[in-house]
Amino acid sequence: MKTFTQLTALTKRILKQNLTNTDTLITVFGTPIFMLLFFVYVFGGSISLNGTETNTVDYLNYALPGFMLITMTMGSAYTSLRINMDKTSGFLDRLHTLPIKRWIVLGSHIVASVVFMLLSELTTFVVGMIMGFRPEFSVGNFFIFLLLSILFAFAMTMISIPFSISAKSWESAGSFSYLLLMLLFVSSAFVPTNGMAKPIEIFADHQPMTPIVEAARGLLMETSLSNGDLMQAFGWLVALVVVFGVLSYRKYQRVF
Repeated sequence: MKTFTQLTALTKRILKQNLTNTDTLITVFGTPIFMLLFFVYVFGGSISLNGTETNTVDYLNYALPGFMLITMTMGSAYTSLRINMDKTSGFLDRLHTLPIKRWIVLGSHIVASVVFMLLSELTTFVVGMIMGFRPEFSVGNFFIFLLLSILFAFAMTMISIPFSISAKSWESAGSFSYLLLMLLFVSSAFVPTNGMAKPIEIFADHQPMTPIVEAARGLLMETSLSNGDLMQAFGWLVALVVVFGVLSYRKYQRVF
């Protein structure tokens, strides 16, 4: 009970920091929503999807799952920033002098990060619904999508931890997130990969974000989701969690 109380208290502290910081809210909530509005209402009616002309609603149905993942990816930068600020300010060192289990300190950041990313994803989803997005999923697919979202948030969090501990300042702690965003931009999140230049298409088809985006889209829209995409998506996410989970643990143990 004491362990749960400590974990809850530290998690609430981090969530409060994120939800009351203007810069965090604008970057994680405002920017993806602006991008969604811009892409749908400026480009949406001019983009051809697999050789078929689309309107803004068609494009919204295609692109929203990718924007939901982008929203969570942007949140990973602030996970890294919060951990680094606690490290450089000496707050983590002070916590380690208290009668508290070491895993709770980092665990609170992980739980807060996953919750914050899911809240940001939900916000983008609600905005998409207001814009006209209408999902078509079964109960089973909904729960698989929820599991995919949680695993994606967990993977982005695990990736952020080694960078947050290694960074010398909070300004550089979240720089890794630009690479993750680049992978999402060079995927099928916004347009089908078959219209890209051939070298880019080959890269896009064989990097982790494309099957993850395709799985999210297929689960939400009941499109032709192949078992291959679903297995690849979960395979990539589990691999990222395991690899960066081990790196995070070792880095944390060495520094603290």
